[in-house]
Formats: sequence, structure tokens, C-alpha cells
Amino acid sequence: MSGSSDVVICPACGGKHFNVYTDWKPHDCVNGECLDCGYTYYTIDDELTLEEVNSLRTDWGLKPLKKLKKRLSDKK
Repeated sequence: MSGSSDVVICPACGGKHFNVYTDWKPHDCVNGECLDCGYTYYTIDDELTLEEVNSLRTDWGLKPLKKLKKRLSDKK
């Protein structure tokens, strides 16, 4: 097991049954769920479009890309 879990005070309701879990494989991710009020959060994997990546690259002063780099997980 690469992550860790704990039970802490809920930030939404102050309840004592807020389960949290963090992991760092294959990337940083976190999740939590309150067994008192139902509040939850979690890391979502998603993909940016080429246009979204280029908008962010422009914000950071980088040149736009013509195409996205192939991901290591896509290579076989």
C-alpha cells in the first residue's frame, strides 16, 4: 500500500467521522468522506484539450504546441 488513511474532524460539519486517504502513486491524489453530513471530495483524473493546454502555455509565457505529447501510459 502506497498511501495513508486517517479519521479526522470534518471541515464541513465538525463531525468526528471524516475518513481521509492520500496516495502518491501513480500521482498525488486525495479523497475524504464524512459519515456524519455526507461531505466528500476526491482527485479527478481528466484530460485537457490542445486548445486548453495552449491557453495555459500562453499564460506561462510558453510557445503553443501543434499537438499534445504522447503519454508514457499510451506507449506500448
